[in-house]
Amino acid sequence: LIVRDGEEVLFDAGGVADVDNSKPFGRETIVRIYSMTKPITSVAAMILFEQGKFGLDDPVSRFIPAFASTTVLEKDGEATRVVPAKRQITVRDVFRHTTGFSYGDGDPSPLKYYEREGMRYRPPAAMLPPEMSIEKGAAALARIPALHHPGERFTYGFSTDLLGRLIEVWSGKSLDQYLKETLFDPLEMVDTAFSIPESKRARFASCHILKEGELVVVDGAEASEFNGGFEFLSGGGGLLSTIDDYGKFCQMLVDWGSVGGKSLIKRETLDLMFTDQLDEVAGDFKFGLGFAIAEINLGEGAHRRKAAQYSWAGYASTDFRIVPKEKLFQIMFRQQVPSSHGLANRLFRIAYDGLE
Repeated sequence: LIVRDGEEVLFDAGGVADVDNSKPFGRETIVRIYSMTKPITSVAAMILFEQGKFGLDDPVSRFIPAFASTTVLEKDGEATRVVPAKRQITVRDVFRHTTGFSYGDGDPSPLKYYEREGMRYRPPAAMLPPEMSIEKGAAALARIPALHHPGERFTYGFSTDLLGRLIEVWSGKSLDQYLKETLFDPLEMVDTAFSIPESKRARFASCHILKEGELVVVDGAEASEFNGGFEFLSGGGGLLSTIDDYGKFCQMLVDWGSVGGKSLIKRETLDLMFTDQLDEVAGDFKFGLGFAIAEINLGEGAHRRKAAQYSWAGYASTDFRIVPKEKLFQIMFRQQVPSSHGLANRLFRIAYDGLE
């Protein structure tokens, strides 16, 4: 799906939502968006920021006391040791993935600590979240040694799930209720949720994996646990959506927070979210408050120009890019794990080069 200036430039659907029964993949197909949940959770949290519920440099322990004394896993020759963190984890660390919390991977390996706490994505193909509430998940993270001291590096992992729990603390509501009231209802994202009602399950896609060069179903739509949802309301990767629903979220972003003439989130707040927060701790990679940031080239020849792009992608090969300067967004949905974004990258580049 490509939309510019509020007008649909291109929509195209192809292939199947299940290779076993050849159910077509279409506009109404509901998919697992996994980490494309993260920008939604981040925007929802920043609406609470506008309400004065927190400051970006507040320590997380102000809201979840268990984070008052976190630890870090350090190499000590051939061995590892657990040491106190040099400073407390802040809310800004949570937004920008500088907490040091991974998904159980990294060097030195923290795997045994994540397994001890049950904070691991489960089979098949690491598709299913931990078996606990996000309140218990946050408490578990506080007991797990981080891969580095707060702010030292960008480490991808459970940080946005911790943000989801913070939203519950700040709002006094469950994450699913808060997201529905604050974003999904105002944006009319009618098919976006942490589970699928029975009346919509026929539209749910199966998820696939590559096995011996062939795509096979790894999580069939009819029997998938995603239908009923999970206790773990993953702000980092738990939402299901359609391409049109996610398009409504993207349209709000390129319109700088405006929905139907009303402001859902302030432009200056989005400006902050679209500003690099990493201070070069991840080299040339830039990340704001929930979005990757890149400078891209648009158009060709006399029309060649640069613009800022904000984006993220999901584990099941979903992807999106927004360019507010051009009032443009692009979304690509597939259902294959682990993530494969080559096709999206090629298609998005074609669209960018063709802009006048």
